[in-house]
Amino acid sequence: MRSKPRESLAKNDIEVSRVGAGTWQWGGKFYWGYGRSYTDVDLANAFSACISGGINWFDTAEIYGRGRSEQILGKLIHNSQVDKKSSSDRTIVATKFFPYPWRWKHHSFRNALKNSLKRLGVQSVDLYQIHFPLRPRNFKYWVDALADATEDGLVKAVGVSNFTSEQTKQTHEILSGRGIQLASNQIGYSLLNRSPESNGILDACKELGVSVISYGPLAEGLLTGKYGPHNPPPLPRRFRWAGRRLKVLPPLISLMKDIGSAHQSTPSQVALNWLINETLYQYQA
Repeated sequence: MRSKPRESLAKNDIEVSRVGAGTWQWGGKFYWGYGRSYTDVDLANAFSACISGGINWFDTAEIYGRGRSEQILGKLIHNSQVDKKSSSDRTIVATKFFPYPWRWKHHSFRNALKNSLKRLGVQSVDLYQIHFPLRPRNFKYWVDALADATEDGLVKAVGVSNFTSEQTKQTHEILSGRGIQLASNQIGYSLLNRSPESNGILDACKELGVSVISYGPLAEGLLTGKYGPHNPPPLPRRFRWAGRRLKVLPPLISLMKDIGSAHQSTPSQVALNWLINETLYQYQA
């Protein structure tokens, strides 16, 4: 499925394809099996397929593979940009700061950002996000640090991830007070996880003009039709999706196949198109 035309990320000048590629798996040995079931060669092929399909942005994080994901992505982007003449062909990068409990000071945030920039091989990042609103530090402290980094030219657009509707509103207010637009909130959203429709997050983002980036739109592979009650995902993902979630899959996948057959599409394409019609979202590659 080729990505649809590019659109502005919230009220920002950054234009992205409606489909992006998530790189949680890139370098993730324990959860995903990096180095065993797939290698850097496979990731390079996946990257090329994304670019060929019209995808122009990739989402990563400092905790993905303990920085390995950023390193792999940075190298692939650098190699792909060598012969490109137009800035419009530039690949957009989004990454995230993780508020570990031992990170207390402003310099912890700045050091984490600079380390991400180094691994990615860039001077500034297109979209920098707070991965979770975790304690003990109040998330507002990191929002201010993020605004400082934006004013210093290290960050082009500001985002959050896994924030509630109220936290999103508070973040938007803090940033607006400094003349900065909150570009996005990245949340779990799929046909198997529709909680954002009832917990106020979608409504809050729409009200504030904040783009919704949905991670896990294929539910870690469950919505591809590959898995089911008698063919569960491999460990350790099996624990995450065991029980009722697997039992409800067969009728859903059957319906998605019926819909897809009428449009020459796979269940994966049906799942992604369902999200495309509602939100700006991220596709976990």
